[in-house]
Amino acid sequence: MPNITGLSTAVVQANFHWTYVRIYSDVDGGLYGTGECFFAPGLTRVIADFAEVLVGEDFNHIERLVEKMRWAASGAGSAGGVVWNAITGIEAALWDLKGKYLGLPVWQLLGGKFRDEVRLYLDCHAAGALESLSSLLQPSTPAWDVAPRTPEMSPAEVIAASAERAREMAVLGYTALKFDLDLPGTTFDSATGYPLRPRDVDWMVTLGARLREAAGPDVDLALDAHWRYRANDILQVAVQLEPLNLLWLEDPLPPTDQASLAYLRQHTRIPLATGENLQLRQGFWNLIVNDLCDVITPDLQKAGGLAEGRKIADMAAAANKPYAPHMIGSPLALMASAHLGVTLPNLLVCEFHAHDVPFFHDLASGGTAAWFRHGWVRPLDLPGFGVELDEAVGKRYRLPGSTWFDEA
Repeated sequence: MPNITGLSTAVVQANFHWTYVRIYSDVDGGLYGTGECFFAPGLTRVIADFAEVLVGEDFNHIERLVEKMRWAASGAGSAGGVVWNAITGIEAALWDLKGKYLGLPVWQLLGGKFRDEVRLYLDCHAAGALESLSSLLQPSTPAWDVAPRTPEMSPAEVIAASAERAREMAVLGYTALKFDLDLPGTTFDSATGYPLRPRDVDWMVTLGARLREAAGPDVDLALDAHWRYRANDILQVAVQLEPLNLLWLEDPLPPTDQASLAYLRQHTRIPLATGENLQLRQGFWNLIVNDLCDVITPDLQKAGGLAEGRKIADMAAAANKPYAPHMIGSPLALMASAHLGVTLPNLLVCEFHAHDVPFFHDLASGGTAAWFRHGWVRPLDLPGFGVELDEAVGKRYRLPGSTWFDEA
């Protein structure tokens, strides 16, 4: 039987820490598969520890191996959390490896296509600025980014620059855009949330209106609140955004605050989307069964794997809810999400967050021209995910102090 012989990791410092796991086998002199994880503190060490339960196993039995990892990590809290960031990336690497071994694309292994392409929504920032965050969501500057720092914009300048950005991206061909509602100057460092003053509500509503005007009526527009507000505060914003016909308002409240989600959904007509911070079917169960949102948005690099992502999508489909994966990773994560996306009847759209990363297209070996165009991804008919990392580009932009897979 084909066995797993080892695994290794690599991290690219982009707008986020793009974290990869590679699974090696004893097939054809070391056939391997590569997956991508959602970043987390200490993640590469967690991944390395799973070698203890994976080496010697047949890589074809992917869901059994996921369960083995779940129970091996049960003492570390594998009901959710960083453990699943690691398992999810490993699971993706196993799909890539199995596809290569069988000579089939992953979408074929997952059940075949409903569509040939996956539509993308572009996550935008004012003036095209590269928003780079550490593994703890703190503002950071990549080692390779030597561009002069852009002066901090005033709230009025943020609105103007965001509107111009929306106009530019619509012209470029994106049919769906998302912008942040975060107030200028706020960060992820408040234990008590962010109460909204009247001027804050006015700023958010004005931003939404200017974005809709700039993007035009034919572009789907979503707004993201990053789960940091209280129900009555964000309700004041949502009600005033209703005339804009938004695609959705994302993460208006903490996903664990289910009572407030229910309250908000009862009091606004704006579609609500959430799910990027939830994991496994169990994490999405109440959200779907209790009808707490309109759009389900798991992150397929940490929700538990592609097989788990499909099961979450099936739950959503049973409740007649669309599925829109959150995705802030590299070409590999985007392609993995697209391989699942083409197999789902209820896929709405998938996130793309790296338009402003200057080496995004170069990081895919051979570039992305064969499968990417502004607003769309077309998974290839090649074995596995059909995308390999360009080793030279990856090493050039790897996180300082990190290894590149099995190289120092």
